[in-house]
Amino acid sequence: MMVVLWIVVALWALGEIGLQLLQLLRSERTKTREWGSYGGIMITAILAVVAAGLLRRVLPGLAFPFHEPGWVLATAVLIALGGGFRLWSIATLGRYFRAVVHIQENHHVVRTGPYRVLRHPSYTGLLVGLLGISLLFGNYASAVVFELLVIVGVLYRIQIEERMLLDGLGADYAAYMRETNRLIPGVW
Repeated sequence: MMVVLWIVVALWALGEIGLQLLQLLRSERTKTREWGSYGGIMITAILAVVAAGLLRRVLPGLAFPFHEPGWVLATAVLIALGGGFRLWSIATLGRYFRAVVHIQENHHVVRTGPYRVLRHPSYTGLLVGLLGISLLFGNYASAVVFELLVIVGVLYRIQIEERMLLDGLGADYAAYMRETNRLIPGVW
């Protein structure tokens, strides 16, 4: 069962790398870009892994049997659903998707696929998939702290990204913001 879980993780990782490389090759010249929020996500991700690992050691009483079939299945399902939703979002954005927040020449708002409902579906997928990854720590405190730190990084990124898209795409993006939620359909 653990082999299936690691296959799901590997497929998500390979899909992510492949799509990001493809999108980079298909993109047009960038007018503006911002690297700081990418660094913010990387820093919070590293902190999340370190903190979760430490909590796992310090609070062994909060461990759960993550090798049992039910936990493995839940973990695999969360990773597959989140990763799949993220990859669909990346593919839908096409040449506009990059790891770095940017505005390309001839950039426009994409309103198809998951972007009909959410402004940041790739982050929704990322958070769901990483919720599954957090279960691999096998500790309640580790899982919660890991996910919360990642959420902090993503929320910071969203703030920067929306400001940049609003500045670069103007009224069209402002209208899109009014018509869609950020991460959770019908909620926020």
